[in-house]
Amino acid sequence: MRKEFVSSVSHELRTPLSVIQGYAEGLVSNVAESEDDRKFYCDVIMKEADKMNKLVKDLLNLSQIESGYFHIEKSEFNINSLIEYVLNKYKAIFTEKDIEVQFELGESMIVCGDMVRIEQILTNYLNNAINHIDNNKIIKISKIVNKDKIKISIFNSGKHIPEELLEKIWTSFYKVDKARTRAYGGYGLGLSIVKALADLHNNDYGVENIEGGVIFWFEVDKVNIS
Repeated sequence: MRKEFVSSVSHELRTPLSVIQGYAEGLVSNVAESEDDRKFYCDVIMKEADKMNKLVKDLLNLSQIESGYFHIEKSEFNINSLIEYVLNKYKAIFTEKDIEVQFELGESMIVCGDMVRIEQILTNYLNNAINHIDNNKIIKISKIVNKDKIKISIFNSGKHIPEELLEKIWTSFYKVDKARTRAYGGYGLGLSIVKALADLHNNDYGVENIEGGVIFWFEVDKVNIS
């Protein structure tokens, strides 16, 4: 597993590094003669460097979590407010991609957990939903109260994940559709981080194929206010 992991990391870094090297050499050799061409070359270099930066951050995150040196800091907070905050951060992307987001605020719900890491789970699920959405372009966020837990679900319209792969998608660097994953620059680490963070909270998480798309979910501890 270690050899396979190192091989995957090397493979994922090799492509952006090659692109950066090629475009940098082009700039040095004055292949890009016009200002527009030079700007295009610089933009490509910056985008590829950004991809590598994200990969390295995710790897460090995952390494810290799985090594046991990573500790969560629990506090009580309003899960509705956090979901609204995350959705507002993505508002420009939803508008640009013409995505319809459905979320009913409902009653305030106080939960207990590491707010920064719960936000990370929401963000990773949302990124996944955006990257795999179909032409219906619907994302729906819902909350279900189940005794002392609140189940947060994020649905995206799109094609189903093959049943035999539903467990594998939580593995680092696993990609259901490699060609499509390359198109949006994903590295297959987002769901691995979700799994690790949910495990640290001792809460369940999962994925289901439902009519019209796929739903990813996770649980968070509910605070009972008397």
